[in-house]
Amino acid sequence: MAQSDVIAELIFASEPRLLSFLFGGEIQCKAYLQQACNQAHGQFSANYHWVACAKNKSIKGICAAWFCVMPTAFQQGTISSLRGLLTPQQIIHLVAYKESLDLCFAPPAPHQICIGHVSIEPSSQRKGIATAFIAQVLHDAKENTKRELILDVDTANTGAFECYLKAGFVETKRNRFEATQQTFSRMRLLI
Repeated sequence: MAQSDVIAELIFASEPRLLSFLFGGEIQCKAYLQQACNQAHGQFSANYHWVACAKNKSIKGICAAWFCVMPTAFQQGTISSLRGLLTPQQIIHLVAYKESLDLCFAPPAPHQICIGHVSIEPSSQRKGIATAFIAQVLHDAKENTKRELILDVDTANTGAFECYLKAGFVETKRNRFEATQQTFSRMRLLI
């Protein structure tokens, strides 16, 4: 399996229920993510994810981070992958839920970095990889004079929720995405 295919699987594992809903089911979602990971730019590009690897170079986890304003290449890559890799019906479906998604997952403010797509391969969980990712994002935040890390986590994902609490994040609010009947916790870590 190519590295981008592994990254696509981990992105999917980071939020399978929501991603399946947004992209028309598990099969369609995974097909889209595998293609989007191979793109040079965009939200699901492998190039925009930090990767934790074992000594044998097998991928053990991924994480992404977003600023208030992402580079033009990222924005153009995201739009290009959506237009080029999705069917018109999938795009219409995404557009229909854009407002609900924006309300549930507010973008980071200028003083924040948002952590996303955190996913650790099951056999590598509880080995400090998520903690290392958080440390890397903290480092980048300080270098970019940011004051907060934020993230959204499905409240049903108790393992991830507890991991973030242990790392010092606090819950600031909960948002419900009615289409999937999921509640997401917005969490914040002051720097």
